[in-house]
Amino acid sequence: MQKTISTDLTPANIARVLELLRETPEKLKALSKLLSVEKLRQPLGADERSLTEDLAHLINSEARTSEAIYLALLVDEPLIADIHSERDWGKLLRFDLLDFPELLAYFKLRRKVLLRIFSALTEAQWSRPIREEGKKRKESIYWRARSLALHESEHVSDLERKIGYD
Repeated sequence: MQKTISTDLTPANIARVLELLRETPEKLKALSKLLSVEKLRQPLGADERSLTEDLAHLINSEARTSEAIYLALLVDEPLIADIHSERDWGKLLRFDLLDFPELLAYFKLRRKVLLRIFSALTEAQWSRPIREEGKKRKESIYWRARSLALHESEHVSDLERKIGYD
């Protein structure tokens, strides 16, 4: 089930983004408990990632998004380099080679820091612009946080379906 959140910057929409971001680590933990250690590394279907590889993907995506957000809070209109979270970042850091429990602990820590930052933002800070190399449109911190929350929600829903989580 695809969840949607409006692009309008409102307190209710921010709350929904934060709720989705807060839920992701616990949902991943619950899903991992349904699989043996061996199955955590096995593809969930033909031409699919394993749960470990999917978590590595989420970490790569979160890292690039968080970097842009943190820079936008530190400098005016930062220009974010066009570095793909998977093809570039993922190939460099190779989180997919780590064990699931280590990845989940790392993801939880990163999420705790990100949520702490988000909890202190004013509406003006949520609106701060981010420029990305090769794009004409500027995106706000809210836009990036919303995109991250929806991306993760889509992955978690897909994983729940594949693993058979009720």
